This record gives sequence, C-alpha cells and structure tokens, in this order.
Amino acid sequence: MNSIQGRRQAALDEISRAASSRAHAFVLHYVGATFDAAERRITAIAARNLGSGVTECFEIESELRRNGIEPHHASNEELDQAERRMFDRFYAFVREHRNHFWLHWNMRNSMFGFPALENRQIALGGRKATIPDQFRVDLADRLIDIYGDSYANPTNRLRSLAEINRIALPHLIDGPDQGRVLERRDFAAGTRSLLNRIDVNRTDVMYVVAIKIFERTLKTKSTLRDRIAAAGGIVRWVKDHPVAIAFAIAAPAITVVLGLLHLWGWFHGMP
Repeated sequence: MNSIQGRRQAALDEISRAASSRAHAFVLHYVGATFDAAERRITAIAARNLGSGVTECFEIESELRRNGIEPHHASNEELDQAERRMFDRFYAFVREHRNHFWLHWNMRNSMFGFPALENRQIALGGRKATIPDQFRVDLADRLIDIYGDSYANPTNRLRSLAEINRIALPHLIDGPDQGRVLERRDFAAGTRSLLNRIDVNRTDVMYVVAIKIFERTLKTKSTLRDRIAAAGGIVRWVKDHPVAIAFAIAAPAITVVLGLLHLWGWFHGMP
C-alpha cells in the first residue's frame, strides 16, 4: 500500500468510526471575532449529535438575556462574564460526553481551533479543559487525504462543497463580514451563520459532508487523475469504478452470447 493510498484509507477509517457510532459523535463549530481584533471574543459554540440530530448551542447572547442585559448595552465586563458562563456550560457538556468523537473544520491551532477555545477559557479565569486529540476528526484534512487537494475551490472549500452538493446556505456569513457583524454586537446573526454550518433544516454543511464521505456519495471538483491517485493506482480505480464493475459482472454472459453467435455463424456457413 503506497503512502497516498494509506492516508486515504486511514482517513476513511477515521470518518467511518465516527459516522458508524453516530450517537457518540458531534459536529462542532464556533463563531468569534476576527483574527486581527484586539480581543478574540468567542460568541457562540454549537455541537450537533450525528445520531439524534439534536443541536446544543452555547451563546453569549443567551447568557446576557438570562441576566436581564441587552447585548447592545452590555459593558465589556458583562460580556466577559457572559462569555465565561458560556464556556463553563460548554465544557460541562464536553465532560458529560467523554469518549465521543468531535468532527470539526480546521480547528487545529491557537488562532482558530481547540487551543483557541482553551486559551480563551483560561484568559477569562476558567479552569483548563480540553477534548483529547484521539477524539478530534478534522474533516478539512481528511477530505484532502481522500479526494486530493483540488476537491473544492481553495478560497472557501466549505462553501464550494456546499454549492457542488446543493446544500442550502441561507444564513452563512464568511470571514471579515462575520467579524463586522459581531463588532456591532449582532450576536444573533453570528449564531445563525454558525448553525448554518452545522444545523439548519437538517441540511447543515458539515453534517452532510461527513455523512456523504461515509456513504461515498460526496461530489467534489477532484479530477480523474486525483481520484485515481487517491485510490492507489489505476488497477484499484478500475476495480472500484461502477462501469468497470458492471462490465465485470456482465462479462461471463457476454462471453456466452459471443460464443453462441460464433457457433451459429459457423453452423450456417457450412456447405
């Protein structure tokens, strides 16, 4: 097994383990201020269970309103306290779901990822909490392993995949626009965008992508060359290709028919 084929199979196995035990797997994402903001405030975290379809959403806005505070009128101190309570609820939820898989999108580093959540929680005075590496499944990385680097438009692979697979994105806000929405404290819009990534009318992007990878039905921009390389060579691709499979199934019958036709022609050609 070559290295490309090995990575592909390992990625498929990793996603299959999570998708086949859906009740013990979540799709996770969060929304926060832009990278260049003086303070990288996290405003909402959402987790959808792959089995039940139930989404748990932890939000600053809800924490503020529980305490009778209008988001637009909240002081920085009140925002910090609400964010801290949001993190406390989220990590309590994580502790209640030990040994569960967490499917995510590029949440790998301290700028945007699990370390960013952990560091922010500590900065707000919370206790250190984490999700073990062995239960994190990075869909963005696994897609490259399975389909090659050209599987979607690199400027926004998640949106590109959604368009290719006809997944609705009525509320999704990207990049700088999302940051501007949060800066004017429209936390509800940020949360709607977050939920569109993992849970909106059961057509959430990350959930659908994960299931389609598991079912081998995901549509991508990968070229034939990419698919053959990822599959481990032309022989394996031909073996797995539906046309080749159909031909292989039909081959014995075709051989019999051709033999009969040859015999018929020989018989009728006799003097």
